[in-house]
Amino acid sequence: MSEQTESAAPGSGGRPGESREPREYGEPGGKARRTRPGPLWFAVLGGVIAWSLHVVFAWSVVELTCVEGGGLIGGIPVDVFAAVATGLPAVVAVAALVVDLLLWRRDPPEPPGRKADRVRFMLQIGFWLDVFSVLMILMGGLAVVMLPSCVQT
Repeated sequence: MSEQTESAAPGSGGRPGESREPREYGEPGGKARRTRPGPLWFAVLGGVIAWSLHVVFAWSVVELTCVEGGGLIGGIPVDVFAAVATGLPAVVAVAALVVDLLLWRRDPPEPPGRKADRVRFMLQIGFWLDVFSVLMILMGGLAVVMLPSCVQT
């Protein structure tokens, strides 16, 4: 009868002696949170893809205006278009950096082992790629705005 003295709360669905409170990782019965692949890959590649789009749209379109002989792109001044073509990719790259930092701060992101090591490695690479991408987008945007367009050397 001593085994039956400890019982779970009625309607809790648990076994006798078990509490319904979530346990921390490392405690018996505790679970680590799994890192979802979507946010992880966005954190790693989001900034680089945004930078690539910035290069294609900001620089290519500026060059097209030289061929056309005007300072307008579809009725929009080149400087305004360059600001939009810089601002949107910069926001995406910063968002990728923020997602990376949020995933990094989760402790632990995975149970110990090879998968946890891989996730940490991807987040480290993603952090530096995102920082580099943000800087390159901002520097490229400054160059488009500051350097005169359509100048032959």
